[in-house]
Amino acid sequence: MILWFLGLTVIGLYLSFIMMKRSSLRSTLIAVFGIGVVGSLLLITLNDNAHFGMVKRTTTDEQTIYTASPNAKLPMLLKQNIGTDGKHVVYIYKTDPKKKAVHTKADIVVTNRVTTTANATASLTSKTTRWQYQNGFYGALFNHEGAGQLVAQHNQLVIPTSWPVLTTAQAKQLGKKLAALQQPTAEQKASLAAAVKAKAAALAKADPKLAADPTALAKQAKAAVEQAMIQQAVREVQAQK
Repeated sequence: MILWFLGLTVIGLYLSFIMMKRSSLRSTLIAVFGIGVVGSLLLITLNDNAHFGMVKRTTTDEQTIYTASPNAKLPMLLKQNIGTDGKHVVYIYKTDPKKKAVHTKADIVVTNRVTTTANATASLTSKTTRWQYQNGFYGALFNHEGAGQLVAQHNQLVIPTSWPVLTTAQAKQLGKKLAALQQPTAEQKASLAAAVKAKAAALAKADPKLAADPTALAKQAKAAVEQAMIQQAVREVQAQK
């Protein structure tokens, strides 16, 4: 609407200045149309630079998220550094286990925070602030230009304590380490057997009922040792810059 008004006042100013003979009416029209042109340009400038007619509105959205880990048996939260200074990071996740991975918005006005929970599910709470027009009049006046412009967004990612946070490069390195564990050397097999035996002894001492079931005891001891090995591999890749 403001552009139409500007166009009409420019035409009116031109016609009154060029086409009319000198008179009090001509002077009045020149003044009126001149004020219209200047006023329109001023309003457009204020809208562009100071968001005249607009207000900041914040919305909150919460959703359950799922791991985008390449290893389904080892859920994790992936991240990717943006730029070379490492100050900006996007986090990679899925909104549906069957869909493609997505990531938090890569923008200087977006901040992300990761916390852990004892729950088994992960969630993402996004507080987004955008410029919106105060009412329909201002929206129509400026043709809704700039409506929805992002001012700031804060993402709170809450993940289970069992989820490590790794970069995509670290996740690839972890995959290689875990693959190597699937083909242990003779020395590694002996070390694993000794660790399982020691863990079984500790579990049997702590739980006499479990000690009465050798099969369950051995299975639990092996699972505990394997989990410890995975956690060690995670710590090793996390230590890599």
